[in-house]
Amino acid sequence: MNQSNQPGQSTQAHRRYHDVDILRFCAAVGVMLLHYLVRGFAQGDDYSPVFYGEVANFVKYNYLAVNLFFMISGFVILMSSENVTARVFLRSRVLRLYPAYWFCCTVSFVLTYIFINHIFHLTVPRYVLNMTMLNGFFGIGFVDGVYWTLLVELKFYLLVLFVLLLGQMARIEWVLAAWLLLSILQIFLKSELVEKYFITNFASFFIAGCLFYRISKRGVTWFRLALLVLALPVGIHYELLDLVRRAAHYTGLAYYNETVFVICTAFYLLFVVVITRRSTSATYAGVSRLLGSLSYPIYLIHLNVGLVLYNLIGNSLDKWLLLALVCATMIVFAYLINRYVERPLAAFMGRKIPSGSTRASSSLA
Repeated sequence: MNQSNQPGQSTQAHRRYHDVDILRFCAAVGVMLLHYLVRGFAQGDDYSPVFYGEVANFVKYNYLAVNLFFMISGFVILMSSENVTARVFLRSRVLRLYPAYWFCCTVSFVLTYIFINHIFHLTVPRYVLNMTMLNGFFGIGFVDGVYWTLLVELKFYLLVLFVLLLGQMARIEWVLAAWLLLSILQIFLKSELVEKYFITNFASFFIAGCLFYRISKRGVTWFRLALLVLALPVGIHYELLDLVRRAAHYTGLAYYNETVFVICTAFYLLFVVVITRRSTSATYAGVSRLLGSLSYPIYLIHLNVGLVLYNLIGNSLDKWLLLALVCATMIVFAYLINRYVERPLAAFMGRKIPSGSTRASSSLA
């Protein structure tokens, strides 16, 4: 697959998508640093023997990068689903998600089970169910802690699939408006079922990403702008509700409402840059494609495998050298996964799964 311009895509649109790849890579690295510098020392966890002290204060808000991922997902999933059938959309999601996931889930399980299962208590049945990626729908725990976001993503994909099945993609903005309204009502309803099935605590970030794509493709309207402006405080509200739980879990770290507000607002400003920037270079495009291809395997492989390294050699190396070594290892490993597992397996599966006829969509999705 390549990212050359397709019919209906302007050069401007093609170029700005490279910025999304950069954002995705930065979000993945941000989450990785959070887990190595903060996550291992949460109250009652004790995942890592290496303590980084006050530096945790500089990365403690990196968990918000997950919301940036959700905005990116809204942007690229709407981009890839506008002119396709439900069958083609479902096929593209399978080819995108499963090849790297199967490999990373297996590596994570095997290494965790051998070296640090006294921490995570994994079982073979849990691993088998995780390989379907559907375990979260049935309340089955995850092999690797970061996989919870895949459950959130799958619920968003199901919403898009449902819209495609009903042939209502032309009315997607009204669907987004209804979803945002439900997220607002949920603030007062506090229904566990609504939150579980409609992911209302994260919905506004998916909605914002979708709206930024619609604005980039079709221009600004009062309706799109109103939804976008309303989505921001809704997302911030849910993050502030979660801040109480987070502060209690990470004792010794102080979290501030104002900082959450600034970071979430910054995500919106970054997307304003993404959809308005008009030029880039061939070098930047190539680097961004490479980094974007690493983001998914980095995210999938870094937590448990990194913690295995921390527990095996954490007491024998300088902690800063160890951090650099583990991060570099995860990035190189991600490249190898993408080059020798993800792309070949996706190509093989693509030949086995009929694609049907559709207008081409960008491989960025």
